[in-house]
Amino acid sequence: MGACRGLINGSSKTDYPWSMRTSALLFKLLLVAGACAAPALQAKVLIAKIAHVKTGAGSLHSVVVRLEWPDGASNGTLSLRAARGEFSSMSYLARDLHWQCELARAVGGGWRCDGPLRSRGSKPARLSVNLSEATSTAQLMIGKSRLVYARADAAPDSHAVELHGVPVAWLKDFLAGLWADGRWTGGSLDGKVVIRAPKAAPFVVNTDVALAGVGLETPDGSLAAAALNGRLSVDYSESKGRQRVDSSFVARGGELLADRLYVVLPKSPVNIHVLAQRESSKQPWQLPQIQWQDAGVLAASGSASLDAANAVNALDLSLAVPNLSVARDRYFSGFLGPAGFPDLVLAGSVDARLQMGGGALTAMEARFGSVNAVDTKARFTFAGIDGSLRWTTAGNALASELRWTDAAIFGIGLGPARFGFGSSIGELRLAQPVPIDALQGKLVLDHLRWQARAKGVGATFQFGMSVQALDLASLSQRLGWPAFPGSITGKIPSARFRGDVLDFDGGLQMNLFDGQVELSDLSMERPFGVAPTLTGDVVIKDIDLEPMTRVFGFGAITGRLDGRISKLRLVDWAPVAFDARLETDREWKGKRRISQRAVKDISNVGGSGVAGGIQAQALKLFDDFAYDRIGLACKLQDNVCTMDGVGSAGDGYIIVAGAGLPRIQVVGFRRKVDWPTLLARLEAATQGQAPVIK
Repeated sequence: MGACRGLINGSSKTDYPWSMRTSALLFKLLLVAGACAAPALQAKVLIAKIAHVKTGAGSLHSVVVRLEWPDGASNGTLSLRAARGEFSSMSYLARDLHWQCELARAVGGGWRCDGPLRSRGSKPARLSVNLSEATSTAQLMIGKSRLVYARADAAPDSHAVELHGVPVAWLKDFLAGLWADGRWTGGSLDGKVVIRAPKAAPFVVNTDVALAGVGLETPDGSLAAAALNGRLSVDYSESKGRQRVDSSFVARGGELLADRLYVVLPKSPVNIHVLAQRESSKQPWQLPQIQWQDAGVLAASGSASLDAANAVNALDLSLAVPNLSVARDRYFSGFLGPAGFPDLVLAGSVDARLQMGGGALTAMEARFGSVNAVDTKARFTFAGIDGSLRWTTAGNALASELRWTDAAIFGIGLGPARFGFGSSIGELRLAQPVPIDALQGKLVLDHLRWQARAKGVGATFQFGMSVQALDLASLSQRLGWPAFPGSITGKIPSARFRGDVLDFDGGLQMNLFDGQVELSDLSMERPFGVAPTLTGDVVIKDIDLEPMTRVFGFGAITGRLDGRISKLRLVDWAPVAFDARLETDREWKGKRRISQRAVKDISNVGGSGVAGGIQAQALKLFDDFAYDRIGLACKLQDNVCTMDGVGSAGDGYIIVAGAGLPRIQVVGFRRKVDWPTLLARLEAATQGQAPVIK
C-alpha cells in the first residue's frame, strides 16, 4: 500500500493545455484505483480518501474513491465522490459530485470504466473512460451533447478533443483564454480541436468546428454577433514568443456588428480569411492577409496592422461591390441609418480602395458604374452616376471626374451634370463651376471643398451656389403650392457643413408678385437626418396684393405688402417659432380697396369681428371698401401665437383700418391663439369656407 499512498497523497504537476485538461484529473484517479486494485484482486473493498487533487484542468476536494471487486470476478465497481469540483476550463463548479462505473479489463489490455456522473443542481451525465497501452480516451455525455478526449501514448504531448453539440457556455473560459474581451452568449459547437504541446517544438492548436447559432459580444458593445452559423478553421502556433493565427470562416447566416458596420449574412456561403502574426506578446499584431468573399455581392482583400490597443493603425483594402442593391441590406445599413437614409434604394456597382496610416485615412478611390440612389422620402434621386472619385493626403494632386444623367432634389428635376475634381493634402476640390439645368433656369455650383477630419477637427464640407432665374410657377407645382408667378434669383457665396449643421452665407432672393422675398441668415441642422431643423430670417418687399390674393383664393385686396419673419425656426419643415409682422405699404400711392369677401376672410383668420350696426349692413350693400392700413402680427412660441395688428382698439387690436365712407374696421379680440387653430382658419379662408371657432 506504500505505492498507493504515494499516488494518493501526491499533487499532480501535469498541466494539460486547454479545456480538455479536465479528463487528466479523472485519468489520475482511475489510475490510482487500478494500481491499488491490481496487486490485491482478492480484496472485496478498497477505499482511498484524498483531501485535495489538483491538475491544470481543475481540482477536486474531499475525495473518496471506493472500489468493490468480488472474489474471482472479472469486473469491479468504482465509485468516486467529491464534496466539490472546480473545472475552470469548462466554467463548471460541481457540488456533491458522484461518478460510479463498472471497472473492467479492456480487450487487448488496459482498463475501461463507464457509468453515470451526477452532481447537485446539474443535469445527469455519463462519463466513459478507456485506458490502454496505446491510447487514453474519455467521453462525457450530457443530454444530446457529447465531448470526447483522446491521447495516444506514442504522442503524449498531443491531445485531441471532439465536440458534438457542445454548448458554447461549457467552453467560455477556454475561449476567454483565446480572446479576453469576448463574451459568448449562446450557440453550440461540433468538430475537433487538436493540441500539440511538445517541449522542444512549437505549441500548436488546430481547430475545425461547425458553429450553430453562436452569439458573442464585447463589454463596450463595439463588436457583437448573433445566430452565427458556419464552419471555423483556426491554425494557431507559438514558438519562442512568436505567434501566428490563420483563421478561415465559411459563414452561412447570422448577424455581425463591428462599430458601425452591421452585416446580415446570407444562407449562401461567405468566405472570410484572416492571417495574423506578431513577433512577441509585446509587439502589435500584423494582418498580412484579409479576405472576404460574398459571391456576386462583395469581395474584399487587403492587409492591415494593429496598434497596442488592437485598433487599426495601417490598412490597404480593396473592395468590389458588383451588386449594390443586395449589398445595401447586407453591409451598408449600419452606415446609412445613422446618416439619415435608412431606406435608401441603391443599384449599380462600386469598386473602391481605402488606405490608412497612423490610425487615419490617407487615401481613397471609388469607381462608380451606373449607380442609382433613390431616397424613399423623396428628398433626392440620382440616376446614372458614373466615373471616379479620388482623394489623398499626399502632396501630389489627383484628378477625377463624376457625372450623372438625371437627378432631383425635393422634387426639383436637375439636368445632366459633370463634376471635375482635384485632390491633395487631404482636400477634395471642384475643378471648375458646374452649371445644372433646373426649373427653366440654372443652378450653378460655383465651388466645392471637402476637408477630411484631422487633428481633432471634424470633416468640413463647403460650397458656393448661384441661382439663375428659376421659374417659381414650376417650383410651386412640384411643391404642391398655389401657382406663384415669378422667378428665383440669388447667390449663396459660401455654405459650410460640419457636425451635421449647414450654415449659409449670403441669401436667396425671390421675385414674387412684382415684389421681392429675401431669405438670409439660413442655418440647417441634420439636413438629411431625423427631424431636420431650419432657421433664418425672411424679408418681404412690395408684394402686389391683387395677384397674390387671387392665387391664394383669398378675397381681393389691392395695394402692396411689406413684412418680415424674424427668428424663423422649422422642425421637420413645420414652423415651431417665429416673430412675424405683415402690413400694407404705407407709401403706396395707388388704390387701396378690400373686397367684401376679403373682409370676411380676414375676420375669420384673426378670430375677430366686424363692428355691428351700420358696418354689418354695409357688408351686405357694398362689394368692396377703401382702407387705410391692413396688418397682422403673430409671435409663435410653444404652439401659441401672440397676435397684434396695426393699432389698438380698447382691449383688441385693429387688423383692417378703414378709410372714407362707408368706413369699415376689423378688430381682433383674442391675443392668444393656438397655432393649429390659426392654420385651420387660414386653410378655410383660402378655400372659401368659414370655420366655426369655439
